[in-house]
Amino acid sequence: MDDIWAAIEAVSTACAAVIVLAGLLYARSQIGEARRTRNASLLLEFKDEYHSPEMRAFRRRLLTGEFGPPSRFDPSLLGEADRYAFWSLVDELELLGVFVEKGLLDFDLVVAAFRSTPLRVWYYIRPWILDDREQRPPGYAFHFEKLAIRYEKQYENRFGVPHEAYERVMRLEPSPGEAVQPGGSIS
Repeated sequence: MDDIWAAIEAVSTACAAVIVLAGLLYARSQIGEARRTRNASLLLEFKDEYHSPEMRAFRRRLLTGEFGPPSRFDPSLLGEADRYAFWSLVDELELLGVFVEKGLLDFDLVVAAFRSTPLRVWYYIRPWILDDREQRPPGYAFHFEKLAIRYEKQYENRFGVPHEAYERVMRLEPSPGEAVQPGGSIS
């Protein structure tokens, strides 16, 4: 009779273990689903602001050279509205870098949603940021820079394009002998 109770106890323990394991697997899947939902929600909020008509217009003007070539860019020379747009853009890209670094946003989703514009903006304002870091607190735009480096590595790994070549293709600065035309195009 003791053998029967021992067998029942063993079966009961095994069933409890299976139920606990199933519960753990379900909880894990729900945590993963919650993370994907958070990723999507956060990304959509960011994308709405980043792709607002005002921010698109400012980025277009910036990247077409309306404010001069990258080596001579100085946000203090911008009008009030443009200066606000510039600081908003830098802050958004810094925060995007923080979210990617801390794992709150998946980097591949960021690349799919924002394409190459964060990297292009980085290439344009990098000379100013690197010079301006001397007057700002340590680590200024550090996460934005790390995001740009991660973009460069991805382009190199995925497409076999070293970041130096990608930067040249962007043609943000004219080569010796070339002139910048009004509107930022290079001839």
